[in-house]
This record gives sequence, structure tokens and C-alpha cells, in this order.
Amino acid sequence: MVVATVTGRGMLHLPAELRKRFGISPGDKVEMRATSKGIMLERIPTLMEGFGEYPGVGRRIAEELLAEKRAELAREEQEIREEEARLRRQVRGKPLRV
Repeated sequence: MVVATVTGRGMLHLPAELRKRFGISPGDKVEMRATSKGIMLERIPTLMEGFGEYPGVGRRIAEELLAEKRAELAREEQEIREEEARLRRQVRGKPLRV
């Protein structure tokens, strides 16, 4: 049995023994579910791990999904930069009202 203390900010330290036993590393996501007996904590597999059940095809699908997401984020960032530039040109020479 392992005992941990919840901080005033609601944080909880997972002891190294349990992190190692259940493969929880820094940056991993965990899911917490309320059960009739308490709180259940479960590590969420990464996208690559999730597709790992399908060797070859699964990895290719995961890589394609990640590439699509990166491209989508790059497009969104470009749109934001363009909007910022448009707003700067619009207010140039005029007092900015907040």
C-alpha cells in the first residue's frame, strides 16, 4: 500500500515505484474515473502506442494523422500572423483604442 498527500492546490505525487510499475513517465496523460470504490487512475496510451497494435499500417496511419495535424496548426498560425499584420496596418497612424 502506498500513501500520498494531496497538496492545497489539489496536486498529488505519484511515487516512483508506481510510476515505474505502470509505465507512467513525465508528460504522460492519465485518466481519472470515479468508481463506487473510489478514484481509478489509468495511463492513456500515446497515439503511436494506440496504433502499435497494427504494425506497419498502424504506424503509417498515426504518422499521417500527426502530419495532417502539424499542417493544420501551421495553417492556423499563418492565418493568425496575417490577421495581426492586417490589424497593424489598419491602426498605423491612428490612436489605438482599448
